Amino acid sequence: MDKKHTLKVGDRVELVFMNDSLTKLQKGDHGTVFKIEETPYETLIWVNWDNGEKLALLDGIDKYKPATK
Repeated sequence: MDKKHTLKVGDRVELVFMNDSLTKLQKGDHGTVFKIEETPYETLIWVNWDNGEKLALLDGIDKYKPATK
């Protein structure tokens, strides 16, 4: 499934995996997409996480899924 074309601003996401040692985000954390930024090299899915962080998911690297709650 091509997530960058199925997610839109306002959608809720659940984190499955992120390889970033500087964040406090953990598997199962939720947030709301506030911006989708496409560049020639990558797609950044900017999320307002429920823990207060504003951090982008790297499409194709970080793992996430639409939130069910």
